[in-house]
Amino acid sequence: MSSTTNIDLAASAIRRSARWLKSASRAMEDKRWDDVVYSSQMAVGHASKAVLIALGIEYPKGHDVSAVFKQVSRIENVPGWFSSIVPELANNISELAELRGLAGYGYEKGLDADYFKDYAPKAYEMARKHYDACAKFLSELYGLDAKND
Repeated sequence: MSSTTNIDLAASAIRRSARWLKSASRAMEDKRWDDVVYSSQMAVGHASKAVLIALGIEYPKGHDVSAVFKQVSRIENVPGWFSSIVPELANNISELAELRGLAGYGYEKGLDADYFKDYAPKAYEMARKHYDACAKFLSELYGLDAKND
């Protein structure tokens, strides 16, 4: 029987988010715009789920956990700086989740990577800020180091 705690799982999730963010960065360098959007969504999804796991909040199995994530701002021990950005973070989750399928399977609709050329830098910046906020939150509350993998 495993003795993995929520904090252990949250640590794994935030480290996975860091790897997805690195993938998004490399995709930016390579001008693989659809991969930037896809990897950015995955980074945001894992970072968000890391926070939810650490707080013991159940979330639906899926990519858009924005509705559940909004609950974070109502939890007592959540720092004010984080509570104040929860609406923005929830919006990031929702926006990127909506585009994830198109980024991953746009070829089915005749789209190529250039379809996301203008949006990709925004997606990456959104993911980077989202990851940074979630990593800072987990570090402050639980001493988690997202860089350790």
